[in-house]
Amino acid sequence: MTWETTRSWHVMRYLVYYLVEDFVPPEWVADRRILDFSAGLGDLSRYLREAGAAAVVPTTPDPQAPTEDLDWRTGISAGRLASSFEPASFDLATARMVFQFPTWEGDSADPDSLAEEFAAILRTGGRLVIAFHQFETIDADTDHGRAALVRYLGLPPREGPHGESGYGLKVPMLVTTLQNRGFDIQVAEHVEPFTFPAGSTAMSDQVLTDLGTRVMAIKRRHLVERAPGTYERPGVIREMLEELSELFDFVTWPIVRVVANRR
Repeated sequence: MTWETTRSWHVMRYLVYYLVEDFVPPEWVADRRILDFSAGLGDLSRYLREAGAAAVVPTTPDPQAPTEDLDWRTGISAGRLASSFEPASFDLATARMVFQFPTWEGDSADPDSLAEEFAAILRTGGRLVIAFHQFETIDADTDHGRAALVRYLGLPPREGPHGESGYGLKVPMLVTTLQNRGFDIQVAEHVEPFTFPAGSTAMSDQVLTDLGTRVMAIKRRHLVERAPGTYERPGVIREMLEELSELFDFVTWPIVRVVANRR
């Protein structure tokens, strides 16, 4: 089983993910055939389906699908995309929080080979939308919150540009990876930070569920239920984080979204 179906992810996803509407705009979705790689519990896949996709194919590396309401493809790890689907068979592919640690799924793939797998199954002009944590070093002696999060999720360390250890993926290296493997970069930007409650490892599932419900209501109010013309980043995100800070102390990491087109 992967981390998505352990470690209370059914609770944590409400606390740590930005809204899917901002990740993939609806105009990219209509009438497209879409792959949602390593789709977690399928929240993005449901959004893509409701936004009018011609077909949505969520994958999981596990032998069993985590839900019954989607057309899951099971047992597909980071190195099995090209062998599992027809070449150039998707218009759009999404991948959230998997590029920085593809070996986490028991596969031998790295970001370079994973980019090659996506290049094989996307049509010419097809879009790849990914998100990952920006690389930052971790000092367990001074950065207790982030160190605790890494231990909680069981994350392997990644070597930094100067030999230091840290968490996440280095943006310049990923941009080079994509450019060298048949992609042109369209967007590379920071989006809503990953927010993880400090001290959550000591909380019960019920406490986290209640907290997650309140967090999602705050996110929707700031990011969705706004008057037309008032949604401007980064001010909106700053306001949202200020309100979240009144609920709990949280650890943050910058989330980077990269959009690339298959040449």
